[in-house]
Amino acid sequence: MAESKLNCRITDKYEVHVVNNLPSNLRLHCASGDNDLGHHILGRNTDFHWEFCESYLGNTLFFCHLFWGSKDIAFDVFRSQDKRRCPRGACFYAAKPDGIYFSGYYPPRALEKIYDWKNGHVQ
Repeated sequence: MAESKLNCRITDKYEVHVVNNLPSNLRLHCASGDNDLGHHILGRNTDFHWEFCESYLGNTLFFCHLFWGSKDIAFDVFRSQDKRRCPRGACFYAAKPDGIYFSGYYPPRALEKIYDWKNGHVQ
């Protein structure tokens, strides 16, 4: 992993990875209350990632909404209250045909399925 220029002096630094392990493009939108990371289209096996310093108030929240064909899912990718899930400062999510998988490490260790896709979204 490349050396980061983000320096968190008071709180811990985290990074979130969302990877497209689907047979076609994945659309996503990720944001927090303070930072809109924008809308992105990820090709196959592409990694969208960002890093941030946790708020000194301990209330950091980032969420993502993923879209794949007629399926979608929205979920929290980082919450200060759950930061123990990412013990080394990285949260990893993989979008696969049968759902969303998670690892609290990067590079990821064993992936755990945490969400199924929802149907009915119209693009």
